Amino acid sequence: MKNQLQKFLIANEIVTCATLIKVLTLRTFKESGFEITPEQFVILDTVVNNKKIYQRQLGEILGKDRANVARLIKILEKKGLIEKSLDSNGRQINRITITKQGELIRNKILPEIIAIRESYLNNIDYEELINCSTIINKIKNNIAKSTKLKT
Repeated sequence: MKNQLQKFLIANEIVTCATLIKVLTLRTFKESGFEITPEQFVILDTVVNNKKIYQRQLGEILGKDRANVARLIKILEKKGLIEKSLDSNGRQINRITITKQGELIRNKILPEIIAIRESYLNNIDYEELINCSTIINKIKNNIAKSTKLKT
């Protein structure tokens, strides 16, 4: 019983922490007057880090469903920040690439993202971060198994 209670409390802490990070990031984006949302930034950043990624891969990497990814891509495409093109083999598979404007905006926002992350990881030593990362990956894998998501 004590073990179950502790697991429940830790799960609540994880959810609360994720919510607080989201609120902090949204507030920073709003105060800085960025032209995109944090969710859209994650798409841009993922595309930069995975050159010419497939649309389906974006969803798998970010743990988002196809409809959500398609909506985000459409918004970023309208803003001229990414380009979508059919794969050369003629299949209905879209490759996503970032535009120069998209890269400029991503690079403008990146220092703020780094500062936000440094602020909430402050006073945590390297070994604690490694342990935390190991635990978070186990949690992600458990979620992926139970929901059939690829992480």
